[in-house]
Amino acid sequence: MRRFSLVLAWLCAVVLLPGGINAQDVQKYVQQGIEKCELGHYDQALKDFNDALKLKPNDASLYDLRGMAYRCKNMVDLAVKDFNKAMELDPKFGRPYRNRAMVYFDKGEFDKSLADLEKAKSLGYKVDPDFLKMVARKAAEKK
Repeated sequence: MRRFSLVLAWLCAVVLLPGGINAQDVQKYVQQGIEKCELGHYDQALKDFNDALKLKPNDASLYDLRGMAYRCKNMVDLAVKDFNKAMELDPKFGRPYRNRAMVYFDKGEFDKSLADLEKAKSLGYKVDPDFLKMVARKAAEKK
């Protein structure tokens, strides 16, 4: 009987509580997605990030990662949507501001890019100062 209770307690901890099997699965999907992005297999990476989001739908970093995969596929509207969702879930998370800034930079929307880079920096995300100056210069020239 004691052994059954221990097994039942272990199953509850692993299956029902946050951080059990789901956390390991999320970590596995994230690692696979990152590896696939590095290989340029963005569709497969998106599948992995989507699988991770099914398990952990309120994780800002997962939306940020999926947004990066969309950006690499030049699906900028979906990328911006994911970066926005990441910011909504965690407004103090600087990386999605920086990543959205890169989308705006690619689109030539330098004023928006500059605002996001400054926000990312204010949140403690490392922003290259020379790049920040260049974006500021481009934003000023466009006005």
